[in-house]
Amino acid sequence: MPELPGFDAAARGIPVWLESPEEARARYPAFMAYMSRQPCQAFAFLPLRVEQRSLGLLSFGFAQARHFTELQRTLMMGLARQCAQAMERARLYETERAARLQAEAAGQRLQLLADAGVLLSGSLEWETTVSGVAQLAVGGFSDWCAVDFLDDHGALRRLTVQHVHPERALLHDKIESYSPERARPSAITDVVRTGRPQLVTGLVPPFTRQAEARPGARPEGGSFIIVPLMARQRTLGAMSFVRGPERSPFTDADRALAEDLAARAGMAIDNARLLRKARSAEAESRRNAARLRSIVEVDRLLAEAGLDLPAVLDVIARKVSEVLGDGCVLQLMAEDGAFLEPVTIHHPDPEAGWLLAGTVHARRQKVGEGFHGGAVASGRAVLLPDIDVEEARASGALPEYEPYLDRYGPQSLLVVPLAVKGRVFGSLGVVRDVAGGRPYGEEDQMLLQSLGERAALAIEDARLYGAATEAVRLRDDFLSVAGHELKTPLSALRLQIQMLARVAREVATTPGLAQRVEKAERTSERLGALIDELLDAGRITSGRLALEREEVDLAALTRDTVGRMSEALARTGSEVRLLAEAAVPGKWDRVRLEQVVGNLLSNAAKYGRGQPVEVCVDTGLDGRARLVVKDHGIGIAPEDQARIFERFERAVTGNQFNGLGLGLWISREIIESHGGHILVRSAPGEGSTFTVELPRE
Repeated sequence: MPELPGFDAAARGIPVWLESPEEARARYPAFMAYMSRQPCQAFAFLPLRVEQRSLGLLSFGFAQARHFTELQRTLMMGLARQCAQAMERARLYETERAARLQAEAAGQRLQLLADAGVLLSGSLEWETTVSGVAQLAVGGFSDWCAVDFLDDHGALRRLTVQHVHPERALLHDKIESYSPERARPSAITDVVRTGRPQLVTGLVPPFTRQAEARPGARPEGGSFIIVPLMARQRTLGAMSFVRGPERSPFTDADRALAEDLAARAGMAIDNARLLRKARSAEAESRRNAARLRSIVEVDRLLAEAGLDLPAVLDVIARKVSEVLGDGCVLQLMAEDGAFLEPVTIHHPDPEAGWLLAGTVHARRQKVGEGFHGGAVASGRAVLLPDIDVEEARASGALPEYEPYLDRYGPQSLLVVPLAVKGRVFGSLGVVRDVAGGRPYGEEDQMLLQSLGERAALAIEDARLYGAATEAVRLRDDFLSVAGHELKTPLSALRLQIQMLARVAREVATTPGLAQRVEKAERTSERLGALIDELLDAGRITSGRLALEREEVDLAALTRDTVGRMSEALARTGSEVRLLAEAAVPGKWDRVRLEQVVGNLLSNAAKYGRGQPVEVCVDTGLDGRARLVVKDHGIGIAPEDQARIFERFERAVTGNQFNGLGLGLWISREIIESHGGHILVRSAPGEGSTFTVELPRE
C-alpha cells in the first residue's frame, strides 16, 4: 500500500482535506490508483498530535464527493484531538503501570537482599544461615531453591532444598534425581566448573542439559537460574532457583538478584569456613574475635568522634595501634600533592613514640619514596614481615625507620593507602616488634585495609565538613565585618542628610530640594535596614542572637511600631487598621519584637498593592499572645508558603520588589527563640495573613 496522503503534513500538525476524486488524484495519484476499487470519493487525513508531538494519522473516507464546512472540519479536528489525547493517556497509563510494577519488583528484590543480609550476618553457622536464605527465596522469588557446595575433598554436596509447597513432592523428586552427587553431568556441575551463571526457560527436566532431555519430550515451560557461590575469586558451590510453568519466567534482573544473593551467601560461607579453621587453635580464635570486635569498636568510636577531624585522627591512630601494632603512623598528602605530612603518630610506650615521631618528622617524605610514599604512589599495601636496620639501610626504602630499627631491633611493618573513590590521599602504617609478637601476615593486611577504608571515609567526611564550616564561618565573619564597616559611614551620612533636610525645609531656595533630600533620607534608611538584616543573619547563623527579656505589652508595642512607621506606610498607599485595645503583657525582648512587627508591616505594605492592612493583637484560647497581620495584596502560592521563611527567599521574582529575602527568616528565628511560632495563610490574588503566637512567659 502506498504511503497515506498527509503523513508529512500530519508530522507538522496540518490536516489534509480532499473533497473530490479529482483533487485527490491530482495531489496523490499513487494513492488514488491503489484506491481505484474502493467507493470513497472524498477523504480527510487529520494529524493526531499532543503537545506538539505527532502520534499518527486519523483518516476518513466518504462515499460521495463533498465540501467540508468549517463546522465539519472543526468537529473532525476535535475528534482527532480527543483520539490523540486518549492515545496519550493510554500510553502514559501503561508507562506508569510498567514503572510501578518495576518499582514493586525492585522493592521486593531489595527486601529479599536486606533480609538475606541480616540473616547471613546474624550467625556464624553458615549451613543454617544459607538454608535460611534459600527459604527466604522461595515464595516471592522462586518456587524452590537448592544450595550445593564443594566439600573439603572437592565433591559437590547438597546442603538444602526448599520448596514453596513442601507437600508437592513431584517436582522435588525430579530435582533429587538429578542432584549433584550423581556422577551424571548437569547444569549445576557446568556452573561450578565454569563459574558462569545460567538462565534457562522452557526446558525439561530443569537440571539436565538440553541434549539429555528425552527424545520427543515436550518442554514443560518454567525457568531456572543457577549461579555460582563465589568468594575471593573461588567457586564454593552453586545456588539454584526454579519457577514452575504457571509463573512468569526469570529475567536478567532476576539473574542479577540471584547473583547478588549467591555472592552474599558465598561470602558468608567463606568467612565461616575461615573462622572455623582459625578456631582450631584457641589463641588464634581469640585474636580473630578480638579483631572483629575491633572493627565494630572503631566504627563506634569514629561515629562518636563525628566530624571533628582531630578527634577522628586520634581515634584512628590509638585504636589501630591497639589492635594491630606497637606504633601507628598516619600521613596525609600535602596540598602540593608531592609530599606526605605526618598528622598523627601513636605508640603506647612514650619513649618509643617520641623516637618514632622524631624519625618520621626528621625527613619530609616524597610521594613514591620510602615506605609510606610507595604505598601512596602505587595504591597498594606494603608488607614487610621482618626487617632489621641493616636490611633497611641496604634497601634504601626505609630511611624514616632506620633510627627506630636501630634502637628497638627487627620490626614487622605494614602500610595501606588511604583512598576514597579511587583517589589516594594518605597512608596508614603500623609497626610491631618481631621479638615480642608474630610478624604481620595476609590476615593482618586485610584487617588494616578494612580499617583503612573506614578511616579514609571518616577523614574525608571530617575534612569536607571542616572546609564547609570554615567557608560558612568566613562568610558570616565577612558579613559581620562588612555590616559594621558600612554601619559607621552610613550613620554619619544619615546624620548629615537629616541636618540637610532640616535646612532644606527652613530655606527652600531651590525648587524640589526638600523632596530630593527627603528621598535621600529614605534611601539611607533603607540601606541601614539592609545592613541590620545582614548583621542579624550573621548573628543567627553563628548562634549569637541573644534575647533580653523584660515585661512588654505586645498591644502597646504594636501601636508604637505602627505609629512610628505610619509615614513610610502612607507612602505605599496602605492604610493600617489596628485592633489592639486590651493589654497583652508578657516577658519578651522588646527590640526584637519591634523588629518582627516592623518586618511584617513592611512585608504587608510591599506586597499589599496599596490596599488596607489589618493588624490585630489579642490573646488566644490557649492563653498565648497573638499578633495577626493581614493584607489584601498579591498573595502567595501554596508551594511557596514554606519557602518564604528561609534565608534569601521571596515568594516572587524580578526587580519590582526589592529586599534581601531575610526579613521573614529573621522574624521566624526571633519568634522561635521566644518559644513561639509563625505561620501564613494565603492564596494567589487573595492577600496573605501572617499569625504570630508567643508564650507569655
